[in-house]
Amino acid sequence: MPRLFFRKADPGEVLVSGIVVSGLQTALNALLPQKIVADGIFGSATREMVKQYQAFASIPVTGEVDDVTWLRLMHLPEPSIFGRCLQVTAHFEGTGYTHVVGNFDGAGLTWGIIGFTLSNGELGAILTDISAGFPDLFNLAFGSDAAVILAKIKLPRAERVAWADTISRGPHKMGVAEPWRSYFETLGAFPEIQRMQTDRAKRIYWTIARHDAATFGLGEELDLALFYDIAVQNGGMSSKGREAEVRARFAGSPAQTNAALRQIIEDVVVETSKPTFQNDVRHRKATMRTGSGTVHGGTYQLADWGLASGQVPIDSDA
Repeated sequence: MPRLFFRKADPGEVLVSGIVVSGLQTALNALLPQKIVADGIFGSATREMVKQYQAFASIPVTGEVDDVTWLRLMHLPEPSIFGRCLQVTAHFEGTGYTHVVGNFDGAGLTWGIIGFTLSNGELGAILTDISAGFPDLFNLAFGSDAAVILAKIKLPRAERVAWADTISRGPHKMGVAEPWRSYFETLGAFPEIQRMQTDRAKRIYWTIARHDAATFGLGEELDLALFYDIAVQNGGMSSKGREAEVRARFAGSPAQTNAALRQIIEDVVVETSKPTFQNDVRHRKATMRTGSGTVHGGTYQLADWGLASGQVPIDSDA
């Protein structure tokens, strides 16, 4: 039976989107005379393009990307499991490659594909790498304030967050004052900077996720998605004594099953999160654990995003 990877979501559900979809769109544009914008969103236009390709390739015309369609079009047995996990977590984060948000949560500023934050040093780290690797792009984006932002990210944590608070706007401080909002959007729009963001999202957070999955002996697609979201949003299972707490609870659990272990992992991560954000953490982790759920008001069916219950990826993008 063919394995379904991606399809246009049903009405009322969140459309599949992200870097794997944009790669699919680019491949379709390269082969078909009709073109679409490679915006990374699997909507009606992409579904029609998939149908055109399937007819061209003499395979069943469904408008859905199954394993046969993916192999014929992309010449790979399956989409990157890292890319599939990143797509979902990035959508939860909601900042894309370009958007910056203010100090609504005490993190100072949050920018980029997985929400690099000023408070924990991740935003400073990637901005430092960008300024070293692509100084022309960095200076083009920040202009006369390039030296200012480099100085601000080197301040002690409390001072850099306090500075971010002064440029945060709106009743909940979600917005960012100009020209800083435009600075970050300009920087994030460069393809080279988007690649740097993706590389960092994999090099650091995917490494944490794979380590945690191996630690608990959980290697299905939804497991990797769960651990990746934990790494990005919550710092991983090594943080705050989570690993030891999960092991202790699981040892005393009447059900010695992977399902019980996953539930305990979710519970521990929620309980060790800030009380203000525990509801959000619960919704995100339960959606990853079960394969469906509502996050930030949007309904997700992760099978449409290429993450299926009981499926083990061919490799873990080591």
